[in-house]
Amino acid sequence: MLDTSFRMALKALSQNRLQAMLTLSGMSIGIAMVVLVSGLGKGAQEQIETQIESAGPTMIRIRAGNFQLLAQANGGQDSSGGEVSESRLIDSEMLAIGSTQGSGMVNGTERPIKITKVRSPAYPLGHDELSMLSNDINDVRAVAAIVTGNLSTDAENNPPVRIARIYGFHSAWQDMQAWRILKGRTISEVEQDSGAAVMLVNSAIAQKLWPNTEAIGQHLPLGGKQVTVVGIIDDGNDSSSAIIVPTVYVPLALAMELLDTRHFDEISVRTRSVATTTVVAENIREAMRELRNLPDDTLDDFRVETQSVSAMPGMGSDPRLARAVHSNVVEFELASWEEMAKSLRQAGRTFTLLLSAAAAVSLLVGGIGVMNIMLVSVASRRREIGLRMAMGARMNDVLLQFIVEAVTLAALGGVLGLMLGTVGLYIASNAMHWATSISTSMLLIAVTMAAFTGIIFGYGPARSAARLDPVVALKFE
Repeated sequence: MLDTSFRMALKALSQNRLQAMLTLSGMSIGIAMVVLVSGLGKGAQEQIETQIESAGPTMIRIRAGNFQLLAQANGGQDSSGGEVSESRLIDSEMLAIGSTQGSGMVNGTERPIKITKVRSPAYPLGHDELSMLSNDINDVRAVAAIVTGNLSTDAENNPPVRIARIYGFHSAWQDMQAWRILKGRTISEVEQDSGAAVMLVNSAIAQKLWPNTEAIGQHLPLGGKQVTVVGIIDDGNDSSSAIIVPTVYVPLALAMELLDTRHFDEISVRTRSVATTTVVAENIREAMRELRNLPDDTLDDFRVETQSVSAMPGMGSDPRLARAVHSNVVEFELASWEEMAKSLRQAGRTFTLLLSAAAAVSLLVGGIGVMNIMLVSVASRRREIGLRMAMGARMNDVLLQFIVEAVTLAALGGVLGLMLGTVGLYIASNAMHWATSISTSMLLIAVTMAAFTGIIFGYGPARSAARLDPVVALKFE
């Protein structure tokens, strides 16, 4: 029955080409506007979130060693993130005992445990910490280990520079830092795993090392290997940093081989949202203490730094002031990130409301066009309808025929609108360099909305056709 109704719908639309094309134009423009506004809005929101994340509020850095031995009220280091505010812990008993963490039983009374021990030397960061951060901490989006160090180039190969700073990174690091490839390509996963002799440089270093020459394909002799430039990137670093010791980015495995180390200098963690950064930092600190079996009376032998804390200058400041600021910044940081997350969610809701309004207006215009052509079709085909009903067609058969015709018209307009909207987003992205985003779910929703528009606006004309009196319809000229 549906196949017959669909064939009849296509035949009816072909007989009224001009009206059908005008209606298709209205519906397709409406759906195209939905796709365009949705793609531009979603792209703008993603760009804002990417810029906020690349600025660092979702970044946590873990380093080995606690560079200050001044214990806070909770026994943590002065520049770690996620500790409890010192102002909440200080009471008369703690003032008498000193800096403390945890608690213990003394003469049947719970007493804070005094921090008196320091692990020296501190344990370095290794694969155990990397595995724990990747698998055991919630709300973590990406984890990347980093190894850095200066290395002399092989003098016998006439290198363009004597010393280079090796920066070994995991593949996730370039996404966490929002690097852009200007020329060439990035380092592949296979090259990362094998420690291939390839590297990335920024444009300033490429110009310094190989002036007036294409840097892609050039070599730098390091540790007996000819490390080849495969890509030029925008890493966000100041070009003046390339004047003295140029930095080259290589696979982590290669950097560990060249620098002869089995440990990481730093492990960076990207959280899923700004609202969870402080909580994740605290969870990392607790997990690190458990992994390293640190007793309650021992200071952390590592540093967990969020962007807020790591951005605070420590050199030249009064240690007491730095300690007070660092230990109490956590409450401010948590509130700030929560407010930022609320702002992002509010912006998302605003985009959604705007898109819904635009979609409603566009589909209303398209729906009115569908209803118009269906009313005209019913009025011009009364004799046909009466003949069908006289030959035994039921009211539901006529109703289904015209609803299928309306849905077919709306769906064809929706498909055409998807094509127009996709072309528009492509032009906006490549010609105007606007941020755009296309999702499959968005396209499916647009087509579904077009089909429902056909049902809603086609039901009235279809019902009026089904309720025609066959005798009166057959007399119609």
